[in-house]
Amino acid sequence: MKNILKIGILTLSLLGLSSCNDFFDSIPGQSYDMTETFSNRSKTMDFLNNTYSYVSNENSERYLIPGNQGSPWTGGTIEADFTWSWHITNEWTTGKTYASSGWINYFFIEYYKGIAKASTFIQNVDQCKEASEGERTVWKAQARALRAIYYFMIFRSYGPAILLGEEPLSVETPLADLLKERSSVDEYIAYIVEELDRAAQDLPTKYNGTNLGRIDRGTCKAMKATALLYAASPLFNCNPDYADIKNADGKQLFPQDKSQEQAKWEAARSAYKDFFDEFVDKGVYKLYTTAGTGGVDYYESFRRATCGMNYDDTNLEQIFVRVVDEGNDNYELVPYHAGEASDLKGGMGLGATQEIVDLFFTDKGYRIEDTESGYKEYTGVPTADFYGATADYTNPNSSIVCFEKNTNKTLKQWANRDPRFYVSITFNGSRWLRPRSDGSWITTELNKGGNSGIDKASWDSPYTGYGVRKRAPINGTWSGKHVSILLRLADVYLGYAETLSACGEYDKALGLVNNIRERVGLMPYGSGTGQIACPANRTDVDKRVRRERLVELAFERKHFFDVRRWKVADMSIGDGWIYPTYHKGGEGGEIHGMNNNANLPQFFEKVATELRIFEKKHYLFPIPDQDIRRNPKMVQNYGWSSVD
Repeated sequence: MKNILKIGILTLSLLGLSSCNDFFDSIPGQSYDMTETFSNRSKTMDFLNNTYSYVSNENSERYLIPGNQGSPWTGGTIEADFTWSWHITNEWTTGKTYASSGWINYFFIEYYKGIAKASTFIQNVDQCKEASEGERTVWKAQARALRAIYYFMIFRSYGPAILLGEEPLSVETPLADLLKERSSVDEYIAYIVEELDRAAQDLPTKYNGTNLGRIDRGTCKAMKATALLYAASPLFNCNPDYADIKNADGKQLFPQDKSQEQAKWEAARSAYKDFFDEFVDKGVYKLYTTAGTGGVDYYESFRRATCGMNYDDTNLEQIFVRVVDEGNDNYELVPYHAGEASDLKGGMGLGATQEIVDLFFTDKGYRIEDTESGYKEYTGVPTADFYGATADYTNPNSSIVCFEKNTNKTLKQWANRDPRFYVSITFNGSRWLRPRSDGSWITTELNKGGNSGIDKASWDSPYTGYGVRKRAPINGTWSGKHVSILLRLADVYLGYAETLSACGEYDKALGLVNNIRERVGLMPYGSGTGQIACPANRTDVDKRVRRERLVELAFERKHFFDVRRWKVADMSIGDGWIYPTYHKGGEGGEIHGMNNNANLPQFFEKVATELRIFEKKHYLFPIPDQDIRRNPKMVQNYGWSSVD
């Protein structure tokens, strides 16, 4: 039959004529044509499943391989640092990434491949008469939603790119007809929103059980609100830095009409309200909680909501996930633990920074900068009154011991903190998540001579002196099926709060923030007794919404995009909300941690561990150089050059 393809990007040579055929090539020893595939129910479902394979496994950040996309989303932020020198984040954070860098091409190409396959599926699925009309309708809607989501994934990194249209193109199409211009932000987002709305009409409310990970109506509506939130944010909404990014015909790609700036916030607010009305108010989705000794177990509720292993039907917080078996992520989260059994050993190559440690609240809900927090800072090597613990520290309403009684292994600054701190951070002297086979517990030691320090673990010890713990496996280093959580309800709460603040509904915005804080036992914001005061204006409410988001979603691949869409990633001096006041340079400048090349107590000295580069051009990735060169109609993003 005549081979009709959805051209996945600008030229035949980028995705090639195999852009749709590589599905067939992926089945060893099998050769199918389009007619045979889409006349067979099983093969048609295989094609759809292959289209799903481009949903990113964002838990795997180490390797850039098809179907298991690594990323710079965590190690490329001030949240964390990959110890391993070969990791792509070390190129990104030192300013050595160019438009011609191979991994810059990777995301662009992979998502356009997913778009091409989704389009091919949509165009051909109705040939499958072995499936009922109802099945075909649902499958087509899933592919349509996937296509919109892949476009969004491109948008969040590169800005508006090229919308390919609906009609298939023959392989005989003249090259000139394949060379297209970038769409504007408004055109791009409008398309994503329209496609998600269209798909949602034909999808079930929520998938569970064996269908977990399938796109449903809830996913569509939540992703729609997310896309509109991005479009309303300062990076994409009347950003004067991008005023001169125009196509050859003069079309402005980034909107500059100030009269429409507020309308975008209102559109995002409306989309979030629709989601809450249909899904939250009716209990389809809920913030996950579990009971403890005195009510909600603050620690365990948050751990289970975010660990990626609690993916059964009782977790109504998960909205969009990819189900995976994940050993790579486990390995970089589990400490080296010299001398322990293999299921208790890892290579903690992902280190948390002092900056993210200092963003976590106290157990009452204050910032450590607040006078009411009682937090005491030190300089240099702390004196003995700053370290040690007279008793085991147990998180409130939980039986979890975060660290044991000791004289010198822990800092008093690590006691009485937000439960999310203990879920998210491994610090020196902390108790590991699971015991040895004999029931005894391991204390993780990250100082120079400790069981997970550089003397024993070498490059498998975090150079910041802190490890990332969130998502670490409680059942062993190499065991357990996970989900990569791409979107959960707490994210939607805080996105909605952001739009409410932008629209002047400050009490409602703080109410949603308080819902998030309630799960982990922190004092709410408000003007009453037992509440933390917050002035009713956008500046102050935004500060609290943003800080809550940075803490709640830490290490969940949101920080990278949030500080960019807020247009604060080049903040010269920390404001005490998004960045600590001692941090200079936003996503650039010196990052800090413990002195990992020393033993106790010198280990506790807070030192600069790395100098990073952030320039205005780093708000967006460059359009890959190969696409700029192939397509004379393609314009480059701000600050990037095609000559490296």
